[in-house]
Amino acid sequence: MLQSYWDQGHILLHDVEPGPLKPGWVRLKVAGCGICGSDLHRYRRANGISPGQGTPGHELVGTVMQSESPLADLLYAVEPWVSCRKCDYCLSGQRQFCRSGYLVGVQIAGGLSEFVDVPLESLHPIDPSVATLQASLSEPTAVCTRAIHHAQLQLDNRVLILGGGTLGLLFGLLARDSSAKVAVTTRYPHQAEAAKRMGLQPLTESEVDGWAADNEPDVVIETVGGEADTVNQAMQAARPGGRIVVVGLFSKPLEIDGRALVMKELRLIGSKVMGVGDHESEFRTATNLLPRYREEYKALQTHQFPLDRIGDAFAAAADKTSQSIKVTVLAGA
Repeated sequence: MLQSYWDQGHILLHDVEPGPLKPGWVRLKVAGCGICGSDLHRYRRANGISPGQGTPGHELVGTVMQSESPLADLLYAVEPWVSCRKCDYCLSGQRQFCRSGYLVGVQIAGGLSEFVDVPLESLHPIDPSVATLQASLSEPTAVCTRAIHHAQLQLDNRVLILGGGTLGLLFGLLARDSSAKVAVTTRYPHQAEAAKRMGLQPLTESEVDGWAADNEPDVVIETVGGEADTVNQAMQAARPGGRIVVVGLFSKPLEIDGRALVMKELRLIGSKVMGVGDHESEFRTATNLLPRYREEYKALQTHQFPLDRIGDAFAAAADKTSQSIKVTVLAGA
C-alpha cells in the first residue's frame, strides 16, 4: 500500500506491506488527511532528512480495515496525541503533558498514506452528516478548542487573532459564537475573504494597532509562530489585565517585553495540542462541533488532491499565491 516519506527536500511515495497489527490497535484506511503548518515546516527544511524517516500527517480520518473486535462501520477521526493514560499527568487529566506521549505523523507513521495504525482509544466516531473533507478538520478544531478554553472567553469580550491561516480562522469561528467582537489579521486577500465569509473582521498588518487602540482586546490569540515577533505584538495590543494565548510554534527562543508583561498585568498562556475539558476530551468536544460548523468550514478548505499527487499538494500548501488555506489529501480525489 502507498505511504509517503521525506526524501532530500521532497515528499515521495513508496509501496509498503503493512506489518502485524499491535494488540489494542486498529488499522484504518485513510479517507482524508490535512496538511498542517508543522508538516509544511518540515517540508521547507527537508534537505538532509534521510529517506524513509517519517510519514507525516496528523489531521486524519478513515474507516476500519482491521481490528481485534468488530467496530461500527463509520468514519473515524484520529486523536493524534497518544498518551499512556497511566502517568501522574494523565491520571490528573493533563494528558497533553504525558511523560511518554507521542504524536501520530511525527514519532510514528501518519495519515498521508493509504493506511495507518493507531491505538483503538485514539478513534472518535464522526456524525454521519459530516463529510470526509470537513471531518478532516477534527484535529485543528481540537487544538482551537483547548486554546479557547484557556482564553476563558466571555460574551462581552473583544478578541484579536494574529494569523489568518487555518488555525486563525478556526479560532475566529469558535470565538465568534462566544464573544462580542472578533478580528483576525490576514496577509492575503483570499484569507480576508474567507474571514468575511465566516463572520469575522479581517485586518491588514497596518490596521492592527488602530483596531487594538479602539477596541482594547480582552483576549489575543497568537497562531503565527516561526520567527515572527507576534508575542510582543500581542502584548502591545492586549488591554491591561488581558489574556494572551500562544499556539504558534516558534523556531527560536523569544525575547519579550517583560516590563509590559508586569505593568499591564498580562496573562501569557501557552496551549499545547489538546487535553481534557470539564466533561470529556477536548478532541471529543471538537468532533461534536463538526455538524454545527460543517458548512462554514468550506470557506477555508480550498484545495484537495489525491495521494498520488502529494507533491503537488505540498507545493500548493507552501505557495500562498495558489490562494491556499487548508490543503487536504483525499482518497479518490
